[in-house]
Amino acid sequence: MNAPADDFDLAHGVWIDCRYRDGTTRRTGLYEAVSDASSIADLTLPYPIAYGALYRIAAAIAYRVTGLDRLRPGETATDWYRRRNAHFATGFDQRAVDRYFRKHAAHLRLYHRHRPFLQDPRLAEECPRTSGIGKLVIGRPVGNARPWFSDTSSQHHAAPVPSDEAALQSLMWAYYGSGGALSTRSHQGVSAHAGCMAAVLRGTVGYHPIGPDLHTTLLAHLTPPGVDGHQDDLASWENPAQADPTRPPPSPTGPVSLLAARTRHAILLVPSTDGRFATDWYVTWGARNAPHKPGRDAGGHVEPFPDPFLSYQRSRESGAPSSAVKADGGRQLFRDLDVLLNDPATEPQRARRAPTRPQVLASCDQIPDEVADTLRLRVVGAEQDREKSNDHQWWTTTTPPLLTHTAARDPEGAQRISEAVHEADLAERHLDNALAAAFEDRSADTRARKARIALRFWPVADAIFWNLYGTGRLDDATRRMRVAALDAFDQLTADLVRNPSAGERIARARARLPLPPRKAAS
Repeated sequence: MNAPADDFDLAHGVWIDCRYRDGTTRRTGLYEAVSDASSIADLTLPYPIAYGALYRIAAAIAYRVTGLDRLRPGETATDWYRRRNAHFATGFDQRAVDRYFRKHAAHLRLYHRHRPFLQDPRLAEECPRTSGIGKLVIGRPVGNARPWFSDTSSQHHAAPVPSDEAALQSLMWAYYGSGGALSTRSHQGVSAHAGCMAAVLRGTVGYHPIGPDLHTTLLAHLTPPGVDGHQDDLASWENPAQADPTRPPPSPTGPVSLLAARTRHAILLVPSTDGRFATDWYVTWGARNAPHKPGRDAGGHVEPFPDPFLSYQRSRESGAPSSAVKADGGRQLFRDLDVLLNDPATEPQRARRAPTRPQVLASCDQIPDEVADTLRLRVVGAEQDREKSNDHQWWTTTTPPLLTHTAARDPEGAQRISEAVHEADLAERHLDNALAAAFEDRSADTRARKARIALRFWPVADAIFWNLYGTGRLDDATRRMRVAALDAFDQLTADLVRNPSAGERIARARARLPLPPRKAAS
């Protein structure tokens, strides 16, 4: 690939939207985002899944500039936490930041001739044709999409994508892109266009601790290295060698490669002559012979390198982490707080059936109290088909300060939250049984009934929970959730109750719902 006359510099170019603590919003590059992290309140990105990708990239750099990417000789996890926590009182060392970006300046360029950022320049020779720029923008109608949903007649005739946007889109592809059939690639006698692995975060929901500034956020994202450190624990842009795509993807050897060297696609952008636009691109397989098929059997595969920001289903045999919990855009966050704030592994009766607690939240239990009191939780969800190119929905939501109420830090507060979640689940189960009786449902009707409950009960329960949490009245959850279930039942049976022959049946079904306890006199 010929580099353009004016390459796009990801370190110093402007492509990351940031909100500063003084209230202003502007775009920065990676260098300024890390260098000024104490002055930046948060990222303000246009796509929900861009948060999941950029937090990992920035956290990998934070590991490097703090020296927290490896344990020192003889250091324990407790010692590492003590060293990590000392960084909360200061910004990132400017000299370390400058050294890092000087060292990797060449490979932090979008159109570098030999090592463009998160790309494989070999594709220009190994792919007979490009993929079409229309496919670069995730969510843009392509393939068999109806023409009235798109102003492009084909993927190859779509408008060029500005380089700042192309940087963000290629990053999202690296972490959330689809698998399956992509462009044909021939490498060392292996030629194929099908069988591309889906990106590592596709179809997942991630959990990210958010502090009052980006510096705090990135430090809270760091978890202890599992070993003393490997020389080959490298981010993609730090590695001078290109992986052999005919072999399985290399396993992470430390926290940096876990966050920033697990791409499954091979990507190459084609720049305009002035470097202002990506005019075309290649996307194809970057690894073969996957060791397992994600999502096919949640009990068979055990994940050897769990992502610290994901929750995992457990292997039925060993109870170890297996497939990542799938994102469900219809599931309210508060329903999972029991797992997110309490480690199920400490309760034998739950350890085998409950999902795992994300490692990053366990790491936050070791953060100083004055920092933990400020931490919110950002959820980044991507409801996508793992084996297909369908993107159903992306979302992000951020809680109020919440991570001070974990079982390790605030057992009573964590218990109140767990009990409120339990009351909502219990009210839903009673509602489900009552509706089944009211409509004389068969087992085949379960899905439709659950959909009605998802529409009428869970959004109300979600609002109730956060209202009670914000006002310190979680002890009222039993009454409020039962009232919500009764209201949902009345709404869902309103048409049916008009039928005189059904009235008695509806009344008997409604009697299955527990009445709310009387409100205590003030």
